[in-house]
Amino acid sequence: MIYGLETRMWKAARDGDKSEFEKLVSPDAVMVCGGYRCSGTEYSEFISDFGIAAFEISDFETVLETENTVQVHYIVKTTADSSENADLAGMFHVTSTWENVAGKWTLVFNMDSRIMR
Repeated sequence: MIYGLETRMWKAARDGDKSEFEKLVSPDAVMVCGGYRCSGTEYSEFISDFGIAAFEISDFETVLETENTVQVHYIVKTTADSSENADLAGMFHVTSTWENVAGKWTLVFNMDSRIMR
């Protein structure tokens, strides 16, 4: 189930779908991406210009699972949609934490780190 939510979040980012992204990510979520920290609300403001053309999730694993909290780790490979967004292309370790509040799963933490090869 969380894999499906992560995939929906990446599809929303790829498609620049701010509305769908906001359905999945808590406004107060802690987002640490590319060395930058912001809230879910702040991150959603640049989703419409995110700049990836494709993504592929692999090595998906559940790190922690309780009734109301799930933390996952995986690798995502991204392709940029233009040369201006080339810094968004590559392979990244990603960890996300999802919280179930009143039957709805919402992302509350997300962090990525570029894989150096």
